[in-house]
Parts: sequence; structure tokens; C-alpha cells
Amino acid sequence: MSNRGPPGIIITDQDAAIARAISEVFPGVLHRFCLWHILNKFSDKLNATLYKEQYHILLNIIKESESAEEFENQWSHVMNSTELKHNEWLSNMYTIRHRWVPAYVRHIFAVGMSSSQRVESSHSFFKRYLDHKNSLIDFITRFNRALVHQRHEELVANHNDCNEVPVMVTGFPMELKMSSIYTKKIFLLFQKELQESMTYICTLISETNESKVYMVKQFEPERPFNRQRRLTYHISSDLISCSCKLFEFEGYPCRHMLCWMKVMQVMMLPDKYIIERWTKKAKTVVVFEQLPNLAEGESFFSRRIALAHIAMELVDECSLTEVRSNFLMGELKNLMVKAKDIDDDNNIGKQHSKSREFTNVVRDPNPVRTKGCGKRIKSSKEKAMSQSSRTCSIYGQKGHDKRTCLDLQTTYEYFKSAFNSQQKRISVQFTEQAATSQKKRDLTD
Repeated sequence: MSNRGPPGIIITDQDAAIARAISEVFPGVLHRFCLWHILNKFSDKLNATLYKEQYHILLNIIKESESAEEFENQWSHVMNSTELKHNEWLSNMYTIRHRWVPAYVRHIFAVGMSSSQRVESSHSFFKRYLDHKNSLIDFITRFNRALVHQRHEELVANHNDCNEVPVMVTGFPMELKMSSIYTKKIFLLFQKELQESMTYICTLISETNESKVYMVKQFEPERPFNRQRRLTYHISSDLISCSCKLFEFEGYPCRHMLCWMKVMQVMMLPDKYIIERWTKKAKTVVVFEQLPNLAEGESFFSRRIALAHIAMELVDECSLTEVRSNFLMGELKNLMVKAKDIDDDNNIGKQHSKSREFTNVVRDPNPVRTKGCGKRIKSSKEKAMSQSSRTCSIYGQKGHDKRTCLDLQTTYEYFKSAFNSQQKRISVQFTEQAATSQKKRDLTD
């Protein structure tokens, strides 16, 4: 989310409370459900036989459909030809298909995300540093330590972008140019698409006064043609769009667009296909929200933030040349002298006394139960996996270990009973022998 407005898309799991909150706060924003969470429920909602036979077919339809019409036709065909049409959960998911099926949302830029993995990875990262037993002070210390580690990794990535030169694989002028524009991670993705574009052919199939339509397909000796992609060139806007929607969804050109550029002898990638957030200069400009003018009674931190904003802009402008830098240095020294003469000692003393009047003691907050903090109810799939993963080390049976093995417990009870009986027999025999020996001694005496 930027300061230009609300986000274009929000991805969460299927939580009713979150859905209501998003609809109220961001009424015009597309709320998409996490695709990973939905696909993970198929094994729970379908019986074992149907899941084994139909899951990969449904997965291919969900991920490979280019348009809503293609998805609906293939989905209906599978539902009508199998017993899946009677599954209530699948019917409900089909009703909200525009919230999770990629064919309905790939036209919106989402940096390639179809699930909430960014949030989950952040949770996993901070859990390495934080614990629910941490006090407030300990939490702040550990949180800052995590941020330091995160910023260090970012600095390493920035260093690699500025100093490392990727290996060129195609020799195409566009590849060399984009290696100096894209970050290393995005360039490697772009390079793969450019390399794959060499194996595609582009054919004009229709033409009107407004657009030209091309068919892009891959040629392989073993498999002459694979899936075709439809590419449209809009003459008035001088833009191309591909049916795979990779550029719209992830922000860099797909292999089909690059194949068309190769045919049209476009040696350099036009600026309209370069998204600034994927470039090395994306962070050179510090973005601030518009700060209001200082008013009477503003806090110390509000004044400091406003002044720091103006000072940073001034330093960025004057540091470009030596003349500007020397001019700013002299003016700042003069301003420093004048600023010290403005406030007398009484005013500064009042500010210090005012800050000492309020001495708040920061204590740890009271612990509260948050959403999802209780013991999670395991699904039937998780229960089956946890049971099937256990193996008895004594008898080699699945579904339990030696601590809960009924056969081992039965054997143990049997041997325990036999041992106790043997001990009793030995004790009785020993008692009888002792009594007999005593009688013989008495008779001898």
C-alpha cells in the first residue's frame, strides 16, 4: 500500500470477520482468498477415491485456465462427468470462484502472489526472536534485533545489485541493458523469460484497424507444438498484451511478449514495460507523506519529523554539486548561530520542566486471549498423517509407537503374571524345604 491510495488487492484466508472489515474499510478493493489454503482443503472435503482420481485434474484446471470462460467450461465438464457435482463444499467454492481462481484475478498486479505466504514468512521470521513469555522491554529489544538482521540482509542484497554483474546467456542487447536496470532477483526471472522466448515462434492470425492478433507457440522436435498463447497489439496505444497475463500479474514481460519484440526487431525494452519498483533506483527517492505546517502546541517528535523531512530534501539537492554543498554548509553554520540566540535560557528551562512534570511508568500490558490462541482443532487429514507417521519399533506396525502398542502391553502383562506366579511357586517350595529340614533336625536331636 502506498500513499497514492488504497491497495489494488488484499489476500487473506477465508475469515468472515476479516472479510467484513475489508469490505467496510476498502469497499472498492478486490479481496482475494489464499489459494494455498483452499487447495489444502481438497483432501479434507473430498473422499479418498475422488481425491486421488480428480485432484490433479482440478488443480490443472484451476492453475492453467487463461480466462473465466475456459475455467467454467472445464470445471462444469468435470463436475458433470463425476460424482463431484454432489459435493456441497465444491459448489460453495465455485460460487465464490472470482475470489480465488487465478483466471479471475491475474489482470491485477499482485507481484506474483496468490497466497498469504508473505505474512506467513514474516510470522516465521519473527517467531525466531520473539516468544509469548517476553516482557514488554524484552519484546522491544528482541524486535529491534530482528529488524537489524532484516536490514542487514537488505543491505547485502543492495550491495549485490550494485556490484555484481550477472552472466549473459543470450547476447541480446536487451539482456545487457536490463541487467543494469533490474535488481538481480528480477533480472534472473527476466533473463529466463528472454532465454525461453528464443524457442517460440510468432504468427499473425488477424488484423483490424485497431489491433493485430498474434499466436505465439513453442516448437520442439519431440513435441511439435504445446499450448498456444494469444498476443494482442493495440495500435492506438502502442501496447501489447498476452493471454498468460504474466506482465499484468507479476510486473515483467513474459516470453511471448519478448518473442514478439524479437520478431519486430525491438532491441531495447520500452520504458512502459519497466515497472519502477523492480529497478535498482526504486529506493533512491525517499517517499514521505505530505506533512502539515507546524502549529502551536505540537509535540517534540512532530516538530522533529517535520524539520527532518525538509532537511533531508535540502541535503539531497545540495549534495549533487560541490558549489551547492559549500553554500549549504555556510548557511547551516549561520542558521545554527541564529537558532541558539532565538530561545533564551528561560524558555528552554520551561520546556525541560514541562517534560519533567509528566513521568509515566511503562508497565507490561495485561495478557489477553487473542484470536486463535487456543488449542487448534486438527483436521482429519492432519490426524491421519500424524497417526500414519508413527511406527512401532517392536512389532513394526503402523499407526502407533511402542508406548501405545496394545500387543506389547498384552505381552508385558502376560510375562508379568507368569513371573509373579513363578516367584510364588519358588517361595512356597523354599518354605516347604525349610520346614522339612527343621523337622529332620528336631528328630535327630
